[in-house]
Amino acid sequence: MPTHAKPSSLLAVLSLVLAFLAPSVVSAAEGKPDLSGTWTFVQQRSDDLSQKVAESVGPASTVGSDKSEQVRVWIRSWLEGLREDPKNRVLTIVQTPTEFKSGLGDEVNIYYFGREATSQGPGGGNNRVTVAWQGSQIVTEERQPKGKGRIKTVYTLQPGGRSLRVDWHLEHDSMKQPLDVRMAFDRTDH
Repeated sequence: MPTHAKPSSLLAVLSLVLAFLAPSVVSAAEGKPDLSGTWTFVQQRSDDLSQKVAESVGPASTVGSDKSEQVRVWIRSWLEGLREDPKNRVLTIVQTPTEFKSGLGDEVNIYYFGREATSQGPGGGNNRVTVAWQGSQIVTEERQPKGKGRIKTVYTLQPGGRSLRVDWHLEHDSMKQPLDVRMAFDRTDH
């Protein structure tokens, strides 16, 4: 006569099966690349920031007294500071399952996976900030609530794990056109 497992026995068997499967589910979730580390900017494999800024942001001085001109010139000055200051050629990333910290020089942005946060934007005001995985890439986004500006950054670890590509997109109502820059970084730790 066949024996039937009691419901509690089935639950015990299912629990054991899930216990064995859980580590593989966790490791699949953790199968995303870890970008943590110190990365040094490589000009030869990056876009020319000076040229891109001139095309997108416009001249270094204001044209008229419109407030958007002041914001545009401030954005240009901020971008040139990123390019000219040697400490801004070092990118530091700290990545955990819940946070993504990324910064050039002394400026560090903190993003939280799974929730929106607030940060101060480069032209002042508060931005809504998010971070999410898109495949094997990490994508951060900062948006002004009234839609005047946005910064989107896509981090892509290159094959071999020693190089990182950062695609940076900046748009603001005061700019002539959005700024798209591709930057290359090589790992300096490990």
